[in-house]
Amino acid sequence: MPRFVCALLVVVLLGAVLVRGFDEQEAMAKMMESAEACLGEVGAKDTDLQDLVKKQPATTYEGKCLRACVMKKCGLLDDNGKLDNAAGHEKAKQYSGNDPAKLKIAMEIGDICAAITVPDDHCEAAEAYGACFKTEAVKHGLM
Repeated sequence: MPRFVCALLVVVLLGAVLVRGFDEQEAMAKMMESAEACLGEVGAKDTDLQDLVKKQPATTYEGKCLRACVMKKCGLLDDNGKLDNAAGHEKAKQYSGNDPAKLKIAMEIGDICAAITVPDDHCEAAEAYGACFKTEAVKHGLM
């Protein structure tokens, strides 16, 4: 969900926690702006938003759809419900604080997660990507 939010999700929603050294406040503000706009669109509740902010798995289907909506608004999830890796790379560059090591890790995580098989349902796909970002962030010692 991760230290690199509207970066590979914000890189990515769930990636925003992923890279230390970027402007986390700016990334979180952008993610929250998108999330608040998405709440009504997908019928999510404040508890769904809190799960997202706390980088916890969604506990409702609407919470999963909230994540998909945010990822779409950030340009990270395409119209087919797949991760837009090129957009993720651009977000990684934007939020990595010009640190080549952090950018490399962000790109690796993005590439790994873009390659996973996800459900056709965009809400379920967003949740799967978020789980991947979190797992990879842990593997890289970012969480």
